[in-house]
Amino acid sequence: MQIKKLTALLVTALTVVALSGCSLSRNVSSLDPYSPSDGVISDIGSLKARNLLFIKSEGPQAVLIGSFVNSSDTAISANIQTVDQDNNRTIYKFEVGPKAKYDLGYGGNVGILLEIAEGPGSMHTIFVSDGMNPIQMAVPVLDGSLAEYRPFLELLN
Repeated sequence: MQIKKLTALLVTALTVVALSGCSLSRNVSSLDPYSPSDGVISDIGSLKARNLLFIKSEGPQAVLIGSFVNSSDTAISANIQTVDQDNNRTIYKFEVGPKAKYDLGYGGNVGILLEIAEGPGSMHTIFVSDGMNPIQMAVPVLDGSLAEYRPFLELLN
């Protein structure tokens, strides 16, 4: 009787260890950082780019919208660079105060009007810098079919 109890206890313990071990060795996707929005995110040192996206209608013009957050105690002189369909480089410079947020297209600031060749459903490359560390970002191009983006189409007309 003792052997049966010991065997049952051993089998139960091994089953618990075997089944719980699966969660210890797996990469859990929900723990990975991701952008829970239509735009893209990236961290450039203390500068955090959030929900960057282009809104575009029929013509070549698009508006870049999104937000930038400075997590440091000093102001950041940032910039966005892009190349239009004629290979002309556009540089947009802005400053984000210490522990502050800077919006493009929101909070009283207008978005950046640019000419891009890509249409809705594609990506356009921009370069974002915190003044020292430029990074490349593929930013989605959307149309104004979603209600929250329709007001930005008015800037394009």
